[in-house]
Amino acid sequence: DDALLLFRERHGRLHPLRPRPSNTGAAESAVFDALALLAELHRQRNRRPIAATFSRLLDATRAHAGIALRPAGEQALANVLRVLDLARRFEVAGASSFRAFVDRLTAEAERGDAAEAPVVEEGAEGVRIMSVHKAKGLEFPVVILCDPCAPAAPRLPSRFVDPERKVWAMPLAGCAPGELLADAPALLQRDREEVVRVAYVASTRARDLLVAPVVADEELQGWLAPLNPVLHPAPLLRSKAGAAPGCPTFGNEAVIDRPEGALTALGVPPGLHRPQSGGHEVVWWDPRSLELDREVENWMRERDLLLVDEGAARVAAQGHEQWQKRRSDTVERGQRPSLHVETATARAPSTAAEAVELAAVEVRTSSRPGGRRFGTLVHSVLAGIDLCATSSTIASAAAVQGRLVGATFEEVEAAAHAVEAALAHPLLRRAAESSECRREDPVVHRLDDGTLLEGVVDLAFRDGEGWTVVDFKTDARPESHPQYAAQVRLYCRAITAATGLPAKGALLAV
Repeated sequence: DDALLLFRERHGRLHPLRPRPSNTGAAESAVFDALALLAELHRQRNRRPIAATFSRLLDATRAHAGIALRPAGEQALANVLRVLDLARRFEVAGASSFRAFVDRLTAEAERGDAAEAPVVEEGAEGVRIMSVHKAKGLEFPVVILCDPCAPAAPRLPSRFVDPERKVWAMPLAGCAPGELLADAPALLQRDREEVVRVAYVASTRARDLLVAPVVADEELQGWLAPLNPVLHPAPLLRSKAGAAPGCPTFGNEAVIDRPEGALTALGVPPGLHRPQSGGHEVVWWDPRSLELDREVENWMRERDLLLVDEGAARVAAQGHEQWQKRRSDTVERGQRPSLHVETATARAPSTAAEAVELAAVEVRTSSRPGGRRFGTLVHSVLAGIDLCATSSTIASAAAVQGRLVGATFEEVEAAAHAVEAALAHPLLRRAAESSECRREDPVVHRLDDGTLLEGVVDLAFRDGEGWTVVDFKTDARPESHPQYAAQVRLYCRAITAATGLPAKGALLAV
């Protein structure tokens, strides 16, 4: 992307026929090389087979590996190869030009006629995932059925079709037409019969081995319920499990995780069983013998796609290896913290507490509200109120802040009284008369161990004696929390380091 942006800034549009300047950088040269390839393919597009033009583009860019490594890459690569096949067929039918082929692809895409290419051809080794309806008429050596908890039949009829009346009725947006509800029992019976037919189609696609999901403790009533009689043994014969030929040694439990203390019926143990219906035998597998947490080994396939010989791709492979090394080095450096940041609140408990001034307002009742919300409300009012504010101004500010924090009327009234008492305290009177006063001021300070300390000072003012740092507390007994004093002393250190003036701390209980 950076090379493309640089090219766009210096040379303008990405036109394949643009003349190449003599002096270009490495990043620009890569873009010019790509444009030169497109220019050569463009000039010769009607002088060589259409499929050959596509092949030259894929080979020159090693697009096969790049496409295959993307999410759903196998399907994308199959679609690309299908375009080559369509190009060959188009030429056999009498191609007029390269543009005509592109127009045909565009028209098919707009009409929705461009189907995706099959990833696995019939008879080839591989895994195909498809619905039961798409599997009709096909057979495979091994078939694995999925989603056993899918409902067997809908609670409401799915559709009502009357060809003679030319009526098709089906539910829409949670509503159902009257024709559909009038004959609901018969239509639901038809849906249940359809579930049986679908289960039959799914189970008969396997030529050699059918794998069905089951639960040992109960017979699931999903879309595979019609298969329960031919999979589950009779309740009285469940304990009689034989050795399964060709299978590893099984344990005694087919449920890998059952809630502690859960009471269930006798579960089906792993092994060879004879089901309730039919003359065949069924092997119930032990889930503990499977590698259920095994990760998909896509990396092996990706490694094979990236294997190169001594040809022109060697340079690209070496560049990729160098990029991987640079990336791993960068990730490793990024994982090493270059700076340790800690808040003053978190640092205070591990800091030796030094003496600070303890003060309290005159009016503090034990019956007033408390808690974090009340403390936030008081701090919010003290942060913005004029230190010489009147009672009415304080009450108005408390009401506004109370609405912001969702405080009750009692909390707002108590906060107004607490702030009024705090403003009358000698500490805040000194702050109001000081030459410099700061409130809710952020501080950052580097400690001796290199830790970067950060915090917010409630109030700090400077007078003739230096700085005084005040921390408001609404606790009933703030003196019983030594970390409060340690926190204020940390703020004092930060202010002294920043201003060069002495600083003393004070805790004001409001």
